[in-house]
Amino acid sequence: MNTPFFKITQALEDWQAVFAFQVFHRPADEWMKMRWGFNAGALLEEALDRYKLFIESQTITEIEFLTGLTQNNTLVLRGIHSPESGLKMVLLGKSCAASKEQAQQAAQQYAREVFSTFPHDFLLAPAKTEDTYYQVSGEHLLGRNLNVAQIQRGILPIATKHGPRSLMGVWQTSPRSNEQIWRALSAMPQPALFNILIQPSVLYAAEKHALLDIKNSIQNSEQNEALAAYLPWMENYMKRRLAIWKRFFIVQVHLVVDGSPTNLIRSIGSALTRDSNELALPGYQTRLPNSANESRQWRENIRSLELTESSLHLDDIADLDEVFSIFRFPYRQEAGLPGANFIEKNKESDSM
Repeated sequence: MNTPFFKITQALEDWQAVFAFQVFHRPADEWMKMRWGFNAGALLEEALDRYKLFIESQTITEIEFLTGLTQNNTLVLRGIHSPESGLKMVLLGKSCAASKEQAQQAAQQYAREVFSTFPHDFLLAPAKTEDTYYQVSGEHLLGRNLNVAQIQRGILPIATKHGPRSLMGVWQTSPRSNEQIWRALSAMPQPALFNILIQPSVLYAAEKHALLDIKNSIQNSEQNEALAAYLPWMENYMKRRLAIWKRFFIVQVHLVVDGSPTNLIRSIGSALTRDSNELALPGYQTRLPNSANESRQWRENIRSLELTESSLHLDDIADLDEVFSIFRFPYRQEAGLPGANFIEKNKESDSM
């Protein structure tokens, strides 16, 4: 791996080092030859398994998280659309540490880990200079006064004996759902940036108690008639959230658009919160900044791979299966992905 450029900054409590890879589809003829199975369907199944293994490798145990035995890393998937040049796939990583030198060393280790374990269905090209990093990462868009929105899972409000509570839905897709996102991005007449941030995390003890309180209130409530239709869903949800040895992430999904984001939000939100035969969902919702200052702060957080402030940590918690479902670049058949104008590697090779 060629060493990428590390953008190093000092925050209030630590130093942060960020790197970027531009992601390209492996040529179709090479990709098809990589399959172990007999057809393209087997290749997709194998590719998804490789991707899930990569996501699993980003998780940490509760003991590791609470004792601080692992690096403080963040990973971001980014899609950047330019009407002039096309659609760009980007992967960014960030490591934090107490000193500048430690942050750079941690980021070097993390970049090497990501490069060596990312599914070989794609090609990663590191941004090796500051100018290339600036172009690849989309900072030229995040520095402008563009509209920003956060896409969240839908909420199910619940009345309990301790007052009103709520449960977030889950992120859920099918193997090809994200194709709609990249086609919708590519069709935009204005520049647009799609951003998914993930950080390894855990359910805190207070959050587990809150979920157990909701579970007990539901089971013992005299008002169950109003919740009767939701009980199977809530039982499934609680079982999933409270399962032992469950691995979690903090996840946030944002969109930055030069113009109205409404149609694009609908395309992305519906693709990331699809019903399945086993689990129907409350859909998605949109969160917008309350002021121009907050909008500017959101864009700055996206630029620096930081979380935007949420009301509750639990609102952004997602399990490994959810992250595997949404934190994914689209696969492309030999005929391409209709409507998605991806930038090809040979067009960028001179600048990488």
